[in-house]
Amino acid sequence: MLAGTNSITGKWQTMTTLIIGSYTHSLPHVVAKGSGVSLLRLDGETARIEPVDVIGAIRNPTYLALSPDEQTLYCVEELDQKDGAAVAILKLDVDQDRWSVSDRFPVPGDAPCHVSVDESSKWLFISNYGSGNFIAYPLGADGLRNREGIDIRRAGRGANPDRQEGPHVHQVTVSPDNRYVLICDAGTDEIARYPLSEEGPESQPDLAIKAKPGSLPRHLTFSRDGKYVFALQELGCTITRYAYADEGLQLLGEISTLPAGYVGMSAGAAIHLHPNGRFLYASNRGDDSIAAFEVGEERGELVSIGWFSTGGRTPRDFAIDPSGRFLVAANQDSDTLVVFSIDPASGALSSVGDPYSIGTPVCVLFAGN
Repeated sequence: MLAGTNSITGKWQTMTTLIIGSYTHSLPHVVAKGSGVSLLRLDGETARIEPVDVIGAIRNPTYLALSPDEQTLYCVEELDQKDGAAVAILKLDVDQDRWSVSDRFPVPGDAPCHVSVDESSKWLFISNYGSGNFIAYPLGADGLRNREGIDIRRAGRGANPDRQEGPHVHQVTVSPDNRYVLICDAGTDEIARYPLSEEGPESQPDLAIKAKPGSLPRHLTFSRDGKYVFALQELGCTITRYAYADEGLQLLGEISTLPAGYVGMSAGAAIHLHPNGRFLYASNRGDDSIAAFEVGEERGELVSIGWFSTGGRTPRDFAIDPSGRFLVAANQDSDTLVVFSIDPASGALSSVGDPYSIGTPVCVLFAGN
């Protein structure tokens, strides 16, 4: 994908591309030290991270998504609408092995915090935490927006007056069959599903389920076979497990992301499934750890593997490389990336290499799928 990786040129066979998003402009909850979108290489033999390039023209690129063909990179610019909330679309120049901004457009809403694209590369989804809406933008064959988006506004509030005074859409996830989008609304404690067609998502959900009051559903992921949904509750510090089918979501159980006896403030941030589907991981900001679980084959039940310190503060996001060998976590408030090796038999993590210094990292992507 970039010079120094094996996805285009075939060189540097042990190198994997990392793409990191960061805060470049301070907000009430974060002191920004980032430079933009950073392109890095991870050496699969030494676990050493090396810099490649920085795209500094993007403000607060705090969440990123790659198109399925990895030729297009979508970046939110997490700002309020009055300050320039936007989406930037970057295209890969194969000849130069470099990214450049191909389009940038304003987002109707405040604090866009998540971006995703469907498997057909026909729809781009932006989640606005501050204003509680999400937007679906139709994409052309070139991966660029080809007309105005569909703006879906939500309503309601939750039990926590400080955090749930209104809706706060935190994530839009496309179902494995590409027929629905599921949204996590941290402001209303809801997971809602919207049918998705060639014309885009419908304006109203066909189902909505409530999480525990004040738990703040933040992100979710599907099991590898698509039969189960695992939802991370930000303030509940739990993973809620649901059976998933066209008929809806059925609550199966819940497990804490924190070790027994933990005392203190903590908040869940990211949740990701290992490529083999056997292991599930979630990050804890406060406990500053990655919680690891084994996924049962029968009903997707979760069994704790353990908790692994990230050696820093506020692990906002992490990602697992396509081979399943490494997990890289981003410590937002201590300005480091840390690399773990993943035991293929148990799913346990072991810190390897030295922390990599980088300003306010908050999103981690691997390329080269």
